[in-house]
Amino acid sequence: MPDQDNTAGPDMPEPSASSPVTPDPTEPVTPVSTGPDASASTELVPPVSVDPATSAPGRPWSRRGKAPARRSWVDEDDSVPADDPPEHPWWRSALRWLAEFAVYVLIAVLIVTLVRIFLLQAYLVPSGSMEQTLRNEDRIMTWKPGEPQRGDMVVFRDDASWLDSSVEEAPAWKQFLAWIKVLPPTDEKYLVKRLIGLPGDHVTCCDSAGRITVNGQALDESAYLYYTSPALAQVPFDVVVPEGRVFVLGDHRDGSADSRAHMCQLNTSVATPEAAFPTLESIQGKVFAITWPIDRWQTFSRPAVFDQIPAATESPPSPTEAQWTCPR
Repeated sequence: MPDQDNTAGPDMPEPSASSPVTPDPTEPVTPVSTGPDASASTELVPPVSVDPATSAPGRPWSRRGKAPARRSWVDEDDSVPADDPPEHPWWRSALRWLAEFAVYVLIAVLIVTLVRIFLLQAYLVPSGSMEQTLRNEDRIMTWKPGEPQRGDMVVFRDDASWLDSSVEEAPAWKQFLAWIKVLPPTDEKYLVKRLIGLPGDHVTCCDSAGRITVNGQALDESAYLYYTSPALAQVPFDVVVPEGRVFVLGDHRDGSADSRAHMCQLNTSVATPEAAFPTLESIQGKVFAITWPIDRWQTFSRPAVFDQIPAATESPPSPTEAQWTCPR
């Protein structure tokens, strides 16, 4: 048998890469296996023209002339996306929200408690003894850090029972807030006065102009002093403040039951230092603002007149050795 020449002859042009290959209708059909066993099932697939120029790079072509189908992001066996998170019941989200809210509340209570213990505390003015600077039922804010100084308006615990000693039982919510230090203790009472003398200060009333003197320095209290009866406001006294104690007066000078009024209980000659001089330890803070009512909102600073007072020259006596002239 003569050898067949597989080279293209002059009457057989080479197929171009840009032109599709047209199948020869006379070419026999090739059987293609479609099952796992090639001999069990076959399908007759005619040749298909392929245009290499328009085929996508990197995507193989089958004998059928079609590119393999891309994998869908939707699972063929499910009607929802495969990566969609499962739905949780509504109560689980509600519990998560409540837990977060409880954490925020605890943090807020902790912050308020720390502020109340170390920095600030609000109080209610219990009487009119500080008029017109402070009025009865005013809400005031005190600042705790720092030592009290002459001229400060101070809030102190009523250890000497200047107020009515009876205590009404507070509501449960107030007791709880007092227990966590948000409010002052409900079984204690507090007063507010102006601090005039520190331990060892020599305080007298009055000079020829009716002014109080501290360590020989007369005080001009006209900026805040209020009274209607000069005779009651200028009751004479002479005292050296005992050790660990302070001397306080109300701005409403003739309407205040203060250190001057308690140096002699019930107008007798019996001296009672425990009742007349609040302790330094009982002072809760210095008043720096009125927060309620809104129309009375204002801030306070220590009057400059107290900067002129010299230091005490005497050692403070013990409370049991202190002596003074009782006001008459």
